[in-house]
Amino acid sequence: MYKKMVVLLDGSELAEVVFDYAQELSARMDLEIELLHVCTPQESAQLPMRRAYMERMAEELCVEAEKIRAKYDKRGLAQCIQARGNVVVGYPAEEILKFIEQNEIDLVMMSTHGSTGFKAWDLGAVANKVVHASRVPVWLVPAELRQEILADAIPDKPLVVPLSGSKRSGVAIAHAVNIIKQRSGQGELVLLHVVETQSTFTRAALDAAAEQRAKMKEYLEDLAKPIRESGISVRTEVLSGEPVETIINYLKSHPTQLLAMATRGKSGLSRMIFGSVTESMIHLVKVTPLLLISGED
Repeated sequence: MYKKMVVLLDGSELAEVVFDYAQELSARMDLEIELLHVCTPQESAQLPMRRAYMERMAEELCVEAEKIRAKYDKRGLAQCIQARGNVVVGYPAEEILKFIEQNEIDLVMMSTHGSTGFKAWDLGAVANKVVHASRVPVWLVPAELRQEILADAIPDKPLVVPLSGSKRSGVAIAHAVNIIKQRSGQGELVLLHVVETQSTFTRAALDAAAEQRAKMKEYLEDLAKPIRESGISVRTEVLSGEPVETIINYLKSHPTQLLAMATRGKSGLSRMIFGSVTESMIHLVKVTPLLLISGED
């Protein structure tokens, strides 16, 4: 279960899109929130102003999250939302990773882009570095979603977990299940596999593809069975096509609250999406947030 999340802010309006998610998650999942801003050594003279900004943002998050909890939470939780603002001096990716280790963080949230504000970090590059090096899951929020996020609608949309068939790609399932449980069972889980389309269309190739789809459907159903027995709604999907393009098209046509996937699988979908092309996925997936989890978790 997640207990403590760090939320990265660079002072830009685009990066603060994560605020909608941080408020919703802290209210529904009882998360303690650490807001973090990194000043470079050249900007240290601005520390007082930036600390004041982060303290104000922490206060605002607490107020808004309490409103969400009061309106939607039925468990009658007595504990108040906890959020703190932090400013450190250094270089973004390095300081983020250090903060994770020193503060018992088990979830990181950040936007994929930032453009204006105190410091125009290259958040795409920073996110890529953090994703590859972080020992904890990284929740990436596409900046393009700013006008589409409605906190009270998020739990009604499914969580999608693409699977390659490898053990490492399956690491994401437990995290997705925990998110649903921590939100009092809100949300459907979708286990998804893409059978890669072959360039030849002979009868033998078509039969082999059909056999592979049937095999993967059975595999997904085996994974889904114990999750359903625990009381969580699960749907399985087997699609055909080029994996990255097929997943993106699926997300466009099926409103989704989160795409959860492992980052270090050695074969199939995990290998194609992550490794050398992780940053490409960060830029390509603009219709839903991503939860990226180390395949070695």
